Amino acid sequence: MHPYPSQASAHLTSFENLRKRIAGPDLVRTVALLDVLIYHEGSLFCSWWHRTLPAHLAVLGFHGVMLFFVLSGFLIGTIILDLLERGTSLRGWGIFLLRRWLRTLPAYYFWLFALLIPLAYFGPYGVPWDEARHALPWFLTLTQNLGWPMVSGWYGVTWSLCVEEWFYIAFPTLLLTLLACRLKPASALGATLAAFFIGPLCWRLSLPADVNWNEVTSKIVPCRFDSIAWGIAAAWLYRYRPALTRYSTILAALGTAIILTVWWTSTGGPTPWSSRFGAMASFDIVGLGYALCMPAMMQVRTLPPLIGPAIRSISTHSYAVYLCHFPLVMMAGDLQVRYGLGRRHAVIFTILTTIGGAILSWRLVERPCLKLRPRQG
Repeated sequence: MHPYPSQASAHLTSFENLRKRIAGPDLVRTVALLDVLIYHEGSLFCSWWHRTLPAHLAVLGFHGVMLFFVLSGFLIGTIILDLLERGTSLRGWGIFLLRRWLRTLPAYYFWLFALLIPLAYFGPYGVPWDEARHALPWFLTLTQNLGWPMVSGWYGVTWSLCVEEWFYIAFPTLLLTLLACRLKPASALGATLAAFFIGPLCWRLSLPADVNWNEVTSKIVPCRFDSIAWGIAAAWLYRYRPALTRYSTILAALGTAIILTVWWTSTGGPTPWSSRFGAMASFDIVGLGYALCMPAMMQVRTLPPLIGPAIRSISTHSYAVYLCHFPLVMMAGDLQVRYGLGRRHAVIFTILTTIGGAILSWRLVERPCLKLRPRQG
């Protein structure tokens, strides 16, 4: 590994240094969150009026999650490259994991139990209490979709968090194992990336042809590791091929064209490939498209004064919104059925509780836990 160029060491998004972080990752995170909200909230809001969310909007859920995965891979990939360059000890890698866990797990467990309370006393809110109670050990250990479909539809949005958490463990473990076998850092990283591209594709291809794509193919943890690996590959190219920054606009245009092509074919447009190939390879095709957009993201240092603070605020609270938005909208739907809450009031209830819950989560749980994180030396 060679020292990375100065332009690659610019401040990435950091929730501990709000004034120093650049705008690009905040903007990408906001777009990804809005994609997911349009799919989840939009689908249920439409169902309340006995309508169906249009297909071209429904597929935004897939794209939002993919964008989250690639962005996450890009950000943690930057840290992993730092650790490789420094020849970091096992203690340093342990600090990496501890920092990731303090960022993600406290808020997850806070919402896990916060959502159990109304389910236990006023449920069902989507699932019966008994189902949630029996599924709780899986959710406590983040194994609800480790190598199998989700064990319960309760708190179903957490499937993607499981992918992230197990990736934090699996990727460094394989990387450190190869380093222990005396491979050079660059070779070890390349072999690890190759394994995380090939393994998930082989797993998906091994599934029966008639398997439920949405519930099985796209949500089992090992099936989605390549989605995050694309972000790490983008981080490597951005750091060690600085000439790419001169063509970031062209790369972003190419990536956008790939993404729009997949979006168009998934909404019923003509496709040049078979349906099975599209279902299996769409993760890598879209992952490549978003990875090509990452260098352009890093060129966005600031945003206009009118939208910059709003984008930063949405990005800051995005994790809590992700954790709480879907259970709260399901709760609003149940309040309509059982207590006669009006549909418009249910929409207002969803919006207010989601925003309020995200603010409380950030101030009471996430921000205090971030202050406990040790420095990555």
